[in-house]
Amino acid sequence: MPEMKPQYVSLSFGKAGVRALVELLDAEYGPSGVHVATVTVGGVVTPGTAHDPADIAEHYWHLHTQPREQWEHEVLH
Repeated sequence: MPEMKPQYVSLSFGKAGVRALVELLDAEYGPSGVHVATVTVGGVVTPGTAHDPADIAEHYWHLHTQPREQWEHEVLH
């Protein structure tokens, strides 16, 4: 859920909780070198579409290989 939508209220609450958790974990463990981040996919994951799993995997790899000074904490796909 890159943005909140009334028709998906229960999903929006869950995603807001995940974002809050990432911020809290980053504040607690980021200084010791733990990179905490989320990848938000705004659709159904299906090969050959805009939400292709291989493309989404690239976001995870990008987060994994980021230098510490360039850490991102949220990626929207």
